[in-house]
Amino acid sequence: MLEPNVLLIKPSSSVFLKSERTRLYFLKKLRENIKCALNRNNIEFERLVFGRLRMFLYAKDLESCAKVLQKVFGLHAVALAYELKFSELSELVEKAVSFFEGRFRKQDSFAVDCSRVGMHYFSSQEVERKVGANIVRKYGLKVDLKNPDKTLHVEIHNDRAYFYVDEVKCFAGLPTGVEGCVAMLFYGKEEELACAWLLLRKGCNVFPVVKGPEEKVERIVKHLIPWNAYRKFILSKEEELEELINKYNIIALATADRETTKEAFANYKEFDSKKELAVLRPLLFYDREMLEELIRRVKSGR
Repeated sequence: MLEPNVLLIKPSSSVFLKSERTRLYFLKKLRENIKCALNRNNIEFERLVFGRLRMFLYAKDLESCAKVLQKVFGLHAVALAYELKFSELSELVEKAVSFFEGRFRKQDSFAVDCSRVGMHYFSSQEVERKVGANIVRKYGLKVDLKNPDKTLHVEIHNDRAYFYVDEVKCFAGLPTGVEGCVAMLFYGKEEELACAWLLLRKGCNVFPVVKGPEEKVERIVKHLIPWNAYRKFILSKEEELEELINKYNIIALATADRETTKEAFANYKEFDSKKELAVLRPLLFYDREMLEELIRRVKSGR
């Protein structure tokens, strides 16, 4: 059985559905966040390489890398993969079948999914047929193209092929930092955890402004550090807000307000009129069940 030798990284679609200039900026931020998350967890890696719609991370401890990167916003999924540099289709087929060994149960059905980038003398369908036929011949498994128990993915990028079976889903969104800096008011309430998480996922750098007991705010903010590429947060007092705005070019103020009554909206209007910055309220219209599920996800990382 061939062991994975690269972490295949799939950026979220939000990164690529942009103009070329914006996309390059987003990928630059994403690369910075990936390196920051790994460095702050003392995980050594050899290099991070860009490909078409993919990134490839080379490191000794790929499983630890996958675990850390799962919480980096801007990623759709990561997969422990085997990289092969090939010249002939027969070599690719042989290695793909070998990689699949030990990654299924005897009663499993399977399918092969192939995608290609570059010019080749064979088609994706030909790869799928030949790899599938050899798996049936060698392991005796049943093919199920609609609902397989296991799928062997074969991604071909010019003269290199990548094989993987399972992938770890990430939380997508935009790379943290691409949408500028937002100051957020923290009173020490759990819902503020969800509010800040949504802002980070939308690409904002969050600067907590302490309005409640500092110890409570610190406990809340501590849960957010893994979602911030493991960067620590700068906590500021309310009287330091003006200085914070000027120093970090803060573009908006955020709160975890949730009420949607007529009186609440009147209070929001009065509050907003006293602020020079736009006020964001990401949790408006979140019901209690949705909010509790989001808080649980932020705390557990799943």
